[in-house]
Amino acid sequence: MSVARHSQPVIRPINHRARARGGLAVRYAFLFVWLLICVLPVIVLVMASFKDTALFQTIPQILAPAGFTLENYERSFRQGNYLHFLRNSMIISFSSLIVVLIVCTPMAYGITKLASPRARGALVFLVLSTRFLPYVVLALPLYLFFARIGLSGTLTGVILAHLAMQMPFIVWLMLGFFSGIPREVEEAAVIDGCTPFGVFWRICLPMVLPGLNAAAILAFIISYNEFLFAFFLAGYDAQPLTVGITRFLGGADVGAQYGVMAAYGSLIILPIIFFALIVNRYIVSGLTQGAVKG
Repeated sequence: MSVARHSQPVIRPINHRARARGGLAVRYAFLFVWLLICVLPVIVLVMASFKDTALFQTIPQILAPAGFTLENYERSFRQGNYLHFLRNSMIISFSSLIVVLIVCTPMAYGITKLASPRARGALVFLVLSTRFLPYVVLALPLYLFFARIGLSGTLTGVILAHLAMQMPFIVWLMLGFFSGIPREVEEAAVIDGCTPFGVFWRICLPMVLPGLNAAAILAFIISYNEFLFAFFLAGYDAQPLTVGITRFLGGADVGAQYGVMAAYGSLIILPIIFFALIVNRYIVSGLTQGAVKG
């Protein structure tokens, strides 16, 4: 009597390499679509800056390689006074950057040295609570306050408003770096004769230098792109580029000059793009170390 033999299922080896290639292709496709979504508005803006306002009907008309003109850029410099507003933007951004680092870096270090975790958490919450309010709520009180003390319409008033906006964020960012410093390193410095300020200046500050670079870069970018406080608080002599572009919005009699606005917008983003390309590695390294240490 013959015994029936059951056929065994054939096990095929899994092609891990093909699966890995497929997953990599999906990632690249997703990144390409995401890059296209991010870059397309900038491409449309730059292409629109070379077109006459009459061609602003559809995106294909704007992207079409026809009807190019440099008149929009000429009017941006001549009527928009681009160099004047660029100077104001640089003064406001660099001044805010310097002051906010001088104030916020020791503040963050001091908060990390508090002995009580409850007091440390309460102080951090108090600092961050100033970010809970929308900035438009603070614009009118700041305007009335600066008008009373004679800072309305000045560069100093705009810089102080930017400090109020940036300080909570920079303190919170630097807390992660200072919290990651081993306590043994500071104790060893004290044993070697360092004063409390010497520990901060000679030991801790060099160790958080990547985070300090990242904080400085982000503070500059935030201040350069800010519009609300500059619009409410700055006079003509203190207005940055983000407010200068509003001169081409038009009014009841004259329509918006979209071609000139596109050229002016391209000129606004040009310095910050160069700046970001130069300091990009400092941003990535600083934020990465902060995430690991925090």
